Amino acid sequence: MSLYDDHPLTELDHKAHDALGDKVVVKSLAQQAAFSRLPRFVSEYLIAKYVKPESWKDDLTKIQAKIAELLPDLEHRELLKEKLLGKGEVTLIDNIEARVDLKSGQRWARVPCLGDAKVRVPPSVTEQNPGLLLGGLWGTAKVKYAPEVSADAPNELVGFTPFQVGPPDVAEYRATRAKFTTDEWAALVLHSAGYAASAFPDRRTRLLLFARMVPLVERNVNLIELGPRQTGKTFLLRNLSPRVFTISGGKTTPANLFVNLATKQVGILGTRKVVVFDEIAHTSFGDEQETLSTLKDYMESGQFSRGSLNFAADAGLVFAGNLDVEGNRPHPRYAHLVEPLPKELIDSALLDRMHGYIPGWEVPKITPASVATGVGFVTDYFGEVLVRLRNDSFADRVQSVPLHPGLTRRDQTAVERIASGLIKILYPDGNMTDPELLELVEFACEMRQRVHQQLCALAPGEFKPRLIAPTAITTHTAPDLQPRHIPATQDRLNTEAVVGAVTGLAVLSKDGQEVGGDVMLIQVSALNGSPSVEVTGLHGGSLRDSVRAVYNLVRANFRDFGISEQRLKSQTVAVHLVKIAEPKDGPSAGLAFAVGIVSALANRPVKPGWAFTGEVALHGEVGPVGGLGHKIAAAAWAGRKHVIIPASQASIVNDLPAEVKTAVEVHPVTTAREALVLALVTE
Repeated sequence: MSLYDDHPLTELDHKAHDALGDKVVVKSLAQQAAFSRLPRFVSEYLIAKYVKPESWKDDLTKIQAKIAELLPDLEHRELLKEKLLGKGEVTLIDNIEARVDLKSGQRWARVPCLGDAKVRVPPSVTEQNPGLLLGGLWGTAKVKYAPEVSADAPNELVGFTPFQVGPPDVAEYRATRAKFTTDEWAALVLHSAGYAASAFPDRRTRLLLFARMVPLVERNVNLIELGPRQTGKTFLLRNLSPRVFTISGGKTTPANLFVNLATKQVGILGTRKVVVFDEIAHTSFGDEQETLSTLKDYMESGQFSRGSLNFAADAGLVFAGNLDVEGNRPHPRYAHLVEPLPKELIDSALLDRMHGYIPGWEVPKITPASVATGVGFVTDYFGEVLVRLRNDSFADRVQSVPLHPGLTRRDQTAVERIASGLIKILYPDGNMTDPELLELVEFACEMRQRVHQQLCALAPGEFKPRLIAPTAITTHTAPDLQPRHIPATQDRLNTEAVVGAVTGLAVLSKDGQEVGGDVMLIQVSALNGSPSVEVTGLHGGSLRDSVRAVYNLVRANFRDFGISEQRLKSQTVAVHLVKIAEPKDGPSAGLAFAVGIVSALANRPVKPGWAFTGEVALHGEVGPVGGLGHKIAAAAWAGRKHVIIPASQASIVNDLPAEVKTAVEVHPVTTAREALVLALVTE
C-alpha cells in the first residue's frame, strides 16, 4: 500500500514531493493522536526520518510505541526514576536544556521527565549538540545513575540524539523558489506552517498569516495582534520552531526575560529568536517599572542591561490577545485598539516601538478544515531555514518604493523590516515584479498605519494623523482604517427641542487610564416648591457638588439668564441622570447642568442635536476638561451634530479623526452665557 493511499494529494503536493524529496512530509501523518504530546516539528522529523512509503503504517505504529515507552506522562515519571535507580540507566524522549555553572565548573541539564533531579552533562555532549546550550533540544537522551562519581549529583547525561535535521542549505532553498509560481509557493508555505491553503484562498488573508511569520525571518521585529478567540494567533509560531518561546499569561520578570543577576544566566530574550506574550491581557510584569523600562529600551535598540551586565539580542516580540468584535470589525465600544492590553502596556512610548499591528479580526477561526493535510516542508527544516534567512536583507528593495512624506524614522524602520520579512517568505530568491514589491510594501505600511492610528487616539497632542503608504497609494483599503459611519442613535434629542433635556459628555476610565467617552443624558424639571435643587439617578459626590455649584451660579445670575425672580423663588429644581452606565464623578458636566437648569427655569427648550462639556466657575467662566477627544467622539456616535467645549481647548479639533470632524460641529465658548445663547431656542 502506498504512503499516500489514505492521504490523497493534489497536483501541487505531487509537484512539491517530486521537487523536494525528503525535505517535505505529508502533514496529516503528524496529526496522529499518539504524537499529540510532541511539538509538530518533532513529529515531522520522526516521520521524515523513519517512515518509508512502502511500510508507512507499520513504521507509524513503531514510532507510536517508542514514544509511549520513552516519553512518560506525569503520573508515570516517578516510575521512570525508580527504573533509573534500579537499572542504573534509562533512555527517554524529552526537551533537554543545558546550562554552564562557572562556579562549580559543571554543566547541568534540565530533564523535565526527571523533575528537579540534577543531571550532569559531560563536555563531549554539549560539543556535539551546542543547541542544548541555546534554548534546548528535543531528542533521545540516555541518563546514567552513577553515585560512585558524585553522591550529590549521581545522574549524568551520557548520550543524546537530537530530533532535528542537519543545517539546511539556504541557497538551495532560495533556488527552489523558481520551480513554483507565486500562488503555488504561497500555498506550499502555508502547508509548511500547518495551514490548509484551501481554507485561506484569498490573497489578503494569506498575507495576514505570513505577517505572523515575519519575526522569525527578520531580526528585532515587534508585532501586536489582537482579535477574536480561536483564530490561531500563536498556533503558527508555537509549532513552527523551537527557537520560539511562548509566555502564556502569568507573570514574567526581569530575571527570566533579560538576565538573572544571581546566576548571571541570560533570559529568554537572549536565547530565543521570537518571544510570544500570549493571552497578554492576563500577563503581569514583576518589578514592573524595571521590566517595562528595559523592554522599551530593547524594543528600540536590540540591547538590554541589568546591573553591570549588557547584552545585544535579535529576538522579536509578539503581543497576542483577545479583542471583541462586531461583525468583521472591532467592537465600536473600543476607544482605541490596544485597550485590551494590560494598563502598563497602554503606553505611547511602548506602542510607538511596535512595528506593526495585525488585525486578528480579519483572520478566520481555526477549524479542522484549516489544518494542513497535504505536503509541506518538514517543520524543523522549514523553521530553521526561516531563521537563517535573517541574514538576508531586502531593505534596499523596500527603500526603492517612495513613501508619502512626513514619516518618522520609526515608521520607516517598521515598513522596511515588515516588508523585507514578507519578501523573504514569498520571494526568498528576490525575484519579484514591481507590482508584487508594491503590494508587500503597501501591506507593511498598513501594519504600521494601524499602530500610528492608536497612537493618535492615545496621545493626540503628540501624534497627528498622517498617511503611511507608498506615494502611489492615496488610502488604505483595510476596513478598520476607513472612516467609520457614525450612526445616529434613535433618541428624540437628535431631532426635537425639549425643555430641560440635555446631553452631557463623560470620559470612561479603566485602571486610571482613559479608554473612551460616553454620553450622559440629563433631565431637569422645575416643580412648585421651595427654591432648592435635588439630584437623582446614579451619580458620585463630585457630580452632586457640581450640580449645587451650578444652581448657585444660576441663582446669582438669573436675570442675565432670562429667568424671572418669581419663578426662581417658587420652583424646586430636580436634576435626574437618565443614561449613565456607572457613577461619573468630576465637575466637567457643569456646563451641561447649567444649560439644563436654565432651560427648565426659563422654560426654553434645548436645541436638538447639541451636547456639552466644560467646567463652570462661580462667575460663569467655562474651564477645561479631560478626555475631550473621547467625549466629542462619543457625541458623534450618539448622533449629536453640535458640541460646545471650553474655548481654551479649541485646538482639539485639529486632532479629531476625520469621521468625527465631519459628523459634528464644535463650538468653543468662554462663558456659560455664550453657551446658553447658542444652545437654547430663542423665545
